[in-house]
Amino acid sequence: MEQTSLNNIKQRAFDKIGSMYLATVVRSEDLDPYWSIDLERAEGFKKRDLMDTEVYSYILTLIEKDRK
Repeated sequence: MEQTSLNNIKQRAFDKIGSMYLATVVRSEDLDPYWSIDLERAEGFKKRDLMDTEVYSYILTLIEKDRK
């Protein structure tokens, strides 16, 4: 694969994962995003959201290391 094309793919991957990461961060700042469901389910969703944020952060770190 041509180096320019590979760099383009890496940049697009970084942008896409960065957008997904930002969306999870914004969602996590909402104090009560699951107000309409029972507390137990809401806690499960909040834990899932935090895990998603950690996963996207980790992937961004890997992409950034690969770009250097």
